[in-house]
Amino acid sequence: MTTQEQSALEDQTKETLYKVSFEKLEALGRSAIYVLASRLPESAPSINSPNYSDLKPQKLVDEIAKHSKGQDGYITTDMPIQEMVFRIILGKRNRPMSLSDIHNELTEKWSTPIRPITISQTGLMRILDSDTYYGFIEA
Repeated sequence: MTTQEQSALEDQTKETLYKVSFEKLEALGRSAIYVLASRLPESAPSINSPNYSDLKPQKLVDEIAKHSKGQDGYITTDMPIQEMVFRIILGKRNRPMSLSDIHNELTEKWSTPIRPITISQTGLMRILDSDTYYGFIEA
């Protein structure tokens, strides 16, 4: 790959936005409600709901975003990269996030000397584009 091609690819990856698609989760045979409910922090009101099927996915996302801020252990460095990205996006209320913002959060906030996260933006884009579990889509 030439420097010019690499530069063009990097420009493209910086503008790419990602979010979680509830429709894609359903198409993958996974219930968006139960995928989200399993990520609810202990302080979320719906954590003790007897029947999650009555809830809307966006309501759960809003609870995750509101109650996961500052909670120790909600995102940990021993999680797989995709799980970390999933929780990062949910923590931003599933608003589309640029690839560069996701990359920055992973490599600057969650990288540690014990577990350095040295993935490139191009590598992260490939991971997100090939996802068949979390419902990541380009927004």
